[in-house]
Amino acid sequence: MAISIPTSRSIIVSKEILEGIQGAHTIISQLNSSRSITKLKLNNNRLGDDGVSALFAFLKSPAASRHRSSISEIYLNDNDISCRGLRDIADYVNGDEVVLKTLWLANNTIGPDADVLAWFATTVNRSRLEFLSLTGNHMLGDAVVEIFLRHLRAPRLRELHVNAMGLTARCASGLAEWISSGHTGGAYSLHTLKCSGNSLGIKGVWEVIRAIEMGNWSLMNVEVYANQLAATEIPNDNSHIQQSEHLLSSEAEVSWKDAERALHRVLHRRNAYWKRQVETEALSLLKYSRTLILRSKASLSSTNKHPTSDLASESFPFYDLPMELRLHILAVLAPSLSCAQRTRIYDYAANPSTLPLLLPRLRRDNGHACLADPSRALGASIGFTLHTSGGCAEGKCMGTGNSLVCRREAERTKFLEVVGCRAYEPECVT
Repeated sequence: MAISIPTSRSIIVSKEILEGIQGAHTIISQLNSSRSITKLKLNNNRLGDDGVSALFAFLKSPAASRHRSSISEIYLNDNDISCRGLRDIADYVNGDEVVLKTLWLANNTIGPDADVLAWFATTVNRSRLEFLSLTGNHMLGDAVVEIFLRHLRAPRLRELHVNAMGLTARCASGLAEWISSGHTGGAYSLHTLKCSGNSLGIKGVWEVIRAIEMGNWSLMNVEVYANQLAATEIPNDNSHIQQSEHLLSSEAEVSWKDAERALHRVLHRRNAYWKRQVETEALSLLKYSRTLILRSKASLSSTNKHPTSDLASESFPFYDLPMELRLHILAVLAPSLSCAQRTRIYDYAANPSTLPLLLPRLRRDNGHACLADPSRALGASIGFTLHTSGGCAEGKCMGTGNSLVCRREAERTKFLEVVGCRAYEPECVT
């Protein structure tokens, strides 16, 4: 059996079927001979619980410390993994050095073991995981909502797939409660939820939609296709069965179309609009807060030594105002932000350690810099990394929308995540 590495510092992909412990040792051997691996693509093998246990036991060992800090994606779809293997994966995810962001566990045989599911959710909460797929684990069924989601409070998780898992209408209320649990609840950081191919029924889907309307502002993409298996009920009056079935079918079709329109309205017209508004105001508030709140250590030291000095007031009377009034004035620039969001931005702006570097980097760092747009006239810089303090060189990089890296956009995204301004956050009324 063989595996391949497309690049010297990239991905391990299985070329032949890997089975059990022997297959795990094949992967381990390749890991031992590799300096840095970012992805493990091991889909459609037969590693099973024994192979997964051996693989993750190695990844948790001192010999694999360099890989724990480099592997960001693991693909283990269709590997006959049950709860025993899931526990070993959870133990690995729980590691302090682990930088794993993407985990695919689709089409395995994970069952409804309450202890294992609760532990897995707990480790995901502590991890850096941003993407998780449990699609096709039919044995889990409603337990994924009743046990896993009940414990899931992952601040970094952005996308969750629970397609084709046998979810029924019985768990719809639990799923709705998890979705609408507010900005401190389970789904408060979630951007995408895929829950197609289940049996929630039209009533269950409407519960999900109402939950988003009532208490979730972060979701931008929700898929609940092919959930109509529990949509209709056969009436008890046998004399009108055919007529009732026809009416129910027509009403259900209309109801599904209404549900689709309602979902589109709340996601794209409401959540997406307020997301753009919040992000724009957060960036604007940071710009002015830097100027009006952040004071250099030198000026603070001078003020402490000469408390009667009126240099600051002569230069700008704003500094004579009490801090409460200053912040109240700044709040006018960001009316869509909650008090908590504005406070986090003020704290960020007042911290000198969050300032960007003033000098350009002197070494190449392809993972943290811009890539030039080859269609722009940049002379000798075409195809080379741009090392500038502001990110892209005068906006000439292609940016994330065109599949190249814009450092400025990445830094903005990081800032918005740090201050919790990736979605609208309604004020808590007590």
